[in-house]
Amino acid sequence: MIQMLRASGFTVALLCAALSAPRAQTPRSVSPVAEAVRLRDAGDLAGAAARLRPYVREHPEDIAAARVLGQTLYWLKDFRAAREIYEDAFARAPNDTALRLEFGRMLVETREDGRAKEILTPLLDVPEASTRANALLGTLAYWQGDYSTARRRFSTSLRADPDQPEVRRQLLEIASATAPWIQVEGNVRDDDQPVTWLGTAAEGGAFLTPSTTISGRAEAMDLRSGDSVSVRVTMVEGGVTHYAPAARMDFEAQGGVVQRSSGGPSEWVGRLGLGLRMPRHLTLRARAERRPYFYTIASLATPVISEGVVGVLGLDHPRGWTGEAAMEGHRYQDGNVVRGAYAWMLAPVLRGAAAQISAGYSLSAQNADETRFVAAVSPPPASAGGGAPAGRYVPYYTPGNLLVQSVLATMVVRPAPGTTLRLNGAYGVRATDDEPAAAEPRPRRSFSPWSARAAIELGQARALSVVVTAEMMRHSYYTSSTADVRMVYRFFALSQRRADRR
Repeated sequence: MIQMLRASGFTVALLCAALSAPRAQTPRSVSPVAEAVRLRDAGDLAGAAARLRPYVREHPEDIAAARVLGQTLYWLKDFRAAREIYEDAFARAPNDTALRLEFGRMLVETREDGRAKEILTPLLDVPEASTRANALLGTLAYWQGDYSTARRRFSTSLRADPDQPEVRRQLLEIASATAPWIQVEGNVRDDDQPVTWLGTAAEGGAFLTPSTTISGRAEAMDLRSGDSVSVRVTMVEGGVTHYAPAARMDFEAQGGVVQRSSGGPSEWVGRLGLGLRMPRHLTLRARAERRPYFYTIASLATPVISEGVVGVLGLDHPRGWTGEAAMEGHRYQDGNVVRGAYAWMLAPVLRGAAAQISAGYSLSAQNADETRFVAAVSPPPASAGGGAPAGRYVPYYTPGNLLVQSVLATMVVRPAPGTTLRLNGAYGVRATDDEPAAAEPRPRRSFSPWSARAAIELGQARALSVVVTAEMMRHSYYTSSTADVRMVYRFFALSQRRADRR
């Protein structure tokens, strides 16, 4: 992004402004602003900032000097100091159009969304600045997911100045993101209960507007446990999602039916969700859902439905900080309730265009009102050393005061355009639960959960993309492995034609 700023012509404009700025009292002396621009253009950003700081402090009326210093500090990634310089200059010269544009661009790129709108919106009525203001506000709307506003802002800017490749690129990205799609998926999952899944799915969807989508999905799953139990499950669902930019709210609704090959009536499934995009890059989401359960051997023979509510507070900061905190509850048809809470945070360790690394920590807790564990008739020696409990959960898993603390690590690598490799891992540094087979009061049991996941995404910039995922995990009850292949085709040309008609 820094290189784009340099290429934008700001340096030339600032140098001209600097040469016309107030000079030192000695006629033969060199302007500190011109000297700072020379140092900066030679690559000595720190030297340029050091040269300008005392001058700007002594000459607060020199707005051109403040602009040079603010931009230099921004390129040094000293965002707080850059904003302080810009805010002080803006307070002294609120009608300086060039200052507003530079300050507004920095705020957009550092995702200070509210302040960016305050600075840039008045420029829409200034003829010489409205083209760039529309482009910057369009970028802000695009990054916020408000595609309708972004498309309108970009189109207005291009009508005034067609020679804006960056704006055209973002318009093309919006057309790609809102293109109709079809998806096919195949997956296999195996655990040591043992339960094996073989699944295939087909999905399709379209954008009614840039903020509203409809979709449908059909899925077939073959589940078996050795030679003892097998069942085929078919599930069909349809859904709609909508984003209301004025209210900063997301809405989703899904509904469908699930049918087992073993007979019995179809069960309805569904999901309702609301999300609020709050300041400070926070999102508050709540959802209610009704889903089938197939994660134990007993659930293959006995239909199990879970009804749950979940509330999630999420953080997705543009500087790389991400996290979630959630509370949830799930009720089964026998009246038993499983409650849980979790929180995790990832901090950026390395951030670059080709690779990012993050590390963090997580906490989670779960407990069921009643256990559904059935002990083996002839149990082996006690599992206090961390082995799986001797018995089965019938018909679903019930955690007993489960507490887990884990260290987390993620890596994202982009070795080539359109290709992304994602690696995630977690290791439980402390994990305990109640011994499921013991009589009350149940003693505590320690174990060592972990998970590792790898995914490669190919062809992200093309109509056809492929995602291959592999995952292994050690749970409190079993160890599982999963592999998934997903192919998505997006009708870019159709989306582009629709955009052109607008």
